[in-house]
Amino acid sequence: MTINTDTPTVTSPLSPRLFTPSRLTGFAMEWLLIIVLAYFYCGKLLLNIDAAKLQQTGEHNESATLPLLAEIGLWRYGEIPLWNPYMLTGFPHVGDFVNHFWNPISTIPIMLWGGINGMKVSIFLSFIIAGLGQWLFGYVIGLRRTFRLWSAILFMISGGLALLWRVGWYELLVGAAWFPWCFALYWRTLQRHTLTSVFLCSIAIFMVISTGGGYYPIYLFVSLAVLTGVALLLVKSHERIRQIRTAAFIVIFSAALSAVVIIPYLDAYKNTARDAAPDAVQYFSQPIQYGLINYVVHTPDWFRANVLGTASGWNWFYIGWLPIAALAFVPLAFSRPFRKRWSMLASGILFLVLLMWFANRFSPFKQIYDWIPFLYTFRFPNRLLIIATSPLLIFSAQALEYTYRLSKAAVKNFKLVYTPTGKSTNILSAHYLVTLLWIVGLITTTKAVYDVNKPFAFVDQNLNTKSFAVLNWLKSYDPSLYYVNIGGGVIYWDWTPAAYTLEVPMINFQYNRRLLSQDRQRSDPSPFFARAKYQISLPDQPVPENAQQLREFEGVFVWYVPDALPYAFSVKPTLIQEYSKLTTDQVTALRARINGPNQVIVKGAPKQEGEVLVVLMSNYPGWKLLIDGKPAQVTPYNGYLGSKMLAGEHTYTFYFLPTQFIVGAAISVITFMLMIIIGFAAPGRAALSRFRK
Repeated sequence: MTINTDTPTVTSPLSPRLFTPSRLTGFAMEWLLIIVLAYFYCGKLLLNIDAAKLQQTGEHNESATLPLLAEIGLWRYGEIPLWNPYMLTGFPHVGDFVNHFWNPISTIPIMLWGGINGMKVSIFLSFIIAGLGQWLFGYVIGLRRTFRLWSAILFMISGGLALLWRVGWYELLVGAAWFPWCFALYWRTLQRHTLTSVFLCSIAIFMVISTGGGYYPIYLFVSLAVLTGVALLLVKSHERIRQIRTAAFIVIFSAALSAVVIIPYLDAYKNTARDAAPDAVQYFSQPIQYGLINYVVHTPDWFRANVLGTASGWNWFYIGWLPIAALAFVPLAFSRPFRKRWSMLASGILFLVLLMWFANRFSPFKQIYDWIPFLYTFRFPNRLLIIATSPLLIFSAQALEYTYRLSKAAVKNFKLVYTPTGKSTNILSAHYLVTLLWIVGLITTTKAVYDVNKPFAFVDQNLNTKSFAVLNWLKSYDPSLYYVNIGGGVIYWDWTPAAYTLEVPMINFQYNRRLLSQDRQRSDPSPFFARAKYQISLPDQPVPENAQQLREFEGVFVWYVPDALPYAFSVKPTLIQEYSKLTTDQVTALRARINGPNQVIVKGAPKQEGEVLVVLMSNYPGWKLLIDGKPAQVTPYNGYLGSKMLAGEHTYTFYFLPTQFIVGAAISVITFMLMIIIGFAAPGRAALSRFRK
């Protein structure tokens, strides 16, 4: 083993400066400045602890459903939500590719303030995390105070992060905030080779993976591979094996720590599907030179612009002109030897690779995509510009810092002389004036970005109050368990927070993912499928056949659909035949209730001997059954939960506890405990050091 558990002897020219007590006071002031600016940027709005307030400029309502699911599970039932019973006919939350339950920055605020408020607090924390992570990236790469602060603040208020909140992509923002941490800690670990560094880097990688950002693990893997390649080029040959082994340790610990997220994906990959088709054209890709324009344009129409070779929509990455203009000074920095040339090379190459990846309609990434067609399933390559902002700002800050030093050196022999009448002469070195001009310039350009992105990203708005009124009335009118169609032929997205808050299963809430079994259930041979008992819609939407109007709420109609099968029923198994549709008069309704996200309880007796129980909740690996508290076999029917029924009245408890979750959680917990023992406990460190080569 080559991981060093002692204080390292650093010989690389890229080695970061270490924290020392004398520096902590200055660092604390820098961190405090970042936090204070974050508060003025977004805190006043996001920290408004009012569950009726949620921005409505994008997909905020859809994104709020999973924080609300966490609130329901943790607050109301005291359990981890492994299943989502409120989307379609159920979906495995533990295997959901956008599940962010395991990310503490998301879940801890939800535990403290509930779904809506916790979601807003976690976004506020994510902006702070983004700023502090970019500060750390600048620190380990060698930037001095003024320029690392500039880089940190500009990344925190960058247009890409503002875009993610404007359009309501909650989990993407929570995950993007951790990329600078990963870059910084990974680069630091490749130089220090200590277990503590490995563990800290693994935790940062886990924070990205656990946000359910979809594409983020691949973005991160490629980015860290680029940094690995640069680091290998910049060290002596005998050090390369050591760096490769350190990188391997990071991969192993990151994967083990993320097992609770990754392992349940094995079932999800086989049994779920995305609604969005692969983007074979990569509509949001542009040539590199056009991609750079996105960083400097901020006219209102640009957000929806269909120009310069990109599809319409979501073009907002504004960071001002200075970071792009600073690239002009890069050749000057590389024309002369200086100690930060190699770290500058690392940030520059990382930025260039991400920029070329964004331009994947063109070489060389076009050939990579054709070689690996799976990559075409990843839409929105312009999101790479958000991640690329981090190394871009580091690269620009390095160029600006070098230019600043040249400007100071150019005036080092000049003095400013001031002699008031009758008083002694005052002499001031000209480089102080140069420093002042640089600081004023950085502040002015940063404030311009602040003033543009703040109103773009944050708007004070409220949830749809009518949705709560209508669904509250419906639950009072019919307190039994059933599905509701909200919208008719469309989906009223702004009703989803109310549906989740009131625990109303919304059968037409399909947010770019579904179980494959639902396709078979709605095919022609299928003997039955779950339907909504009630539909809530405007007059312009189609109404189910035989539907009966119950009530009107200010133009919104509530319809009752008598042909919908009960949520749980008993039926003769001989009636469940392909091409023979099951009707309500052929089944016997049973009492059913959802007892938390992971459990469905049905009580009742078969009408005739030999009948079976059918529960219109999707079957999936991990569902188990207790009959009167005793284990029994789940017998699915047409892709729904089911069981053979016993004579007489019994209680049938279906609960979701997949084996892959248990295995993944065990691996993650054991890994975390080992990291604490080995990385921070003296006996563990001493024991491990004996295995070093």
